[in-house]
Amino acid sequence: MTLSIAGDIAEPETEGYSTELPRWILRSIDRSHGKALVLFTSTSTMRSTASALADEIAKRGLTLMVQGIDGQRHQLLEEFKRDIHSVLFGLDSFWMGVDVPGEALEHVIITRLPFAFPNHPLIEARLEGIAARGGNAFMEYTLPEALLKFKQGAGRLIRTRDDKGIVTILDARIVRKSYGRAFISSLPRCPIEILTSEGDVEYMEPFER
Repeated sequence: MTLSIAGDIAEPETEGYSTELPRWILRSIDRSHGKALVLFTSTSTMRSTASALADEIAKRGLTLMVQGIDGQRHQLLEEFKRDIHSVLFGLDSFWMGVDVPGEALEHVIITRLPFAFPNHPLIEARLEGIAARGGNAFMEYTLPEALLKFKQGAGRLIRTRDDKGIVTILDARIVRKSYGRAFISSLPRCPIEILTSEGDVEYMEPFER
């Protein structure tokens, strides 16, 4: 496995992110000639990105499948396994329980670190409870939950000892923020490359566990 990180993409909460994301996804898809599972945390972002990239992906002779548009989860997975020249856009349920060994899946693209949205009533209540007793809600709940989901998403790539491929992270916070080290360290030790929008590549030493 190779870990590839978009080092200079705009951060998710900024205006430039939605503009830059389709271009970065297309670059990533080109690296593996499809065979990619693209994981999103937002339905609206997934659909707008799919709309922006549909023609470009089709020009490359690849099939684009989008959760909630092109079929239900089990149908999409079966078609994805069968068609090795395809790209699958998925949401929450595709971050776990997806088992696609072999050449049909050689690239997992994580569009955003999977921090839970705090406006969900249950999550909001948990965060308020931690804060009420003087705890650190980010360190005690938000970060551990995101790390678990991140590991599950990246874990879709290597399903057998013969599998190989790339996990691409299109969220520069993983190298810009102090908590990013925890995400990188949660993955198996592997080569790490930092990509720039200009096409430059830098290599990063894996962290000691």
